[in-house]
Amino acid sequence: MSDIQNDEDISTLVHSFYAKVEEDERLGPIFNEAANVDWDEHLPKMVDFWSKMIFQTKRYKGRPFREHLPLPIERDDFGRWVGLFTDTVDEHFEGNRADYAKELAINIANSFSTRMAMDGKFDQNSED
Repeated sequence: MSDIQNDEDISTLVHSFYAKVEEDERLGPIFNEAANVDWDEHLPKMVDFWSKMIFQTKRYKGRPFREHLPLPIERDDFGRWVGLFTDTVDEHFEGNRADYAKELAINIANSFSTRMAMDGKFDQNSED
């Protein structure tokens, strides 16, 4: 296995990952029903997003947090998302950029979870 080297690799990662998300018993309904994601439109944006994150390209322009705020996301969903992402990276790649991609996913999930909690999205009395 090789490391993530180019946008073709990013595309492989994104398409493989979101195929898992789409089929996941918990995350699938959030993306497919609540968000009503148009996958043909969403996947190229996610390739641009991860290319920006990993290779510092300038193609992605957006504010992903705001788009996720109205969705029926629970705190535990972030761990599930990270798990699927990490598994997908590990299935296809190994190396410094692969490790970096996994760290980025963890940081994104932690940031979104923290911000949603601060916005009152999660029950403050629920256990972590």
